Amino acid sequence: MKNKPVADFEKAGIDAKITVSRKIKKIDPVVENIANNLAEIDAIHFIRVSPGFLQASSETTEGRLKSPITIPGHPTAIGVSLIIDFDYGDVQFFEMTSAIKGYGQKMVDAVLNALPQEWNGVVVMDWSDGFWDKMKEKHRNLVIL
Repeated sequence: MKNKPVADFEKAGIDAKITVSRKIKKIDPVVENIANNLAEIDAIHFIRVSPGFLQASSETTEGRLKSPITIPGHPTAIGVSLIIDFDYGDVQFFEMTSAIKGYGQKMVDAVLNALPQEWNGVVVMDWSDGFWDKMKEKHRNLVIL
């Protein structure tokens, strides 16, 4: 995927590297809010935005194409992958990992607090052993299927 530099995300105090797919002509305000909120988390250093998908992480994969690491259970990474459905107003938590306790909640808070009132965060498969239930108590706009 070819990326372009992003002037839309210029914000003081954020040191995360944000890349956007060249296929995106204009960044949706929902995506911009989510990316900015995630970039404010001190551990998040890399954010990649592509059509309908956003990844943010503390680390990237090795090799020519560097992708933010979001694989659940990764021993050192902190990251999240989101599927963004503009037709239904949903953001699906596709993958999430947090090697350091507390960053999972920070990422969930950053995403859900960035959503417009009519949008929902969605968890399709919950293998967390109670994490998403705790997040559901805190956020009214979270749906667990």
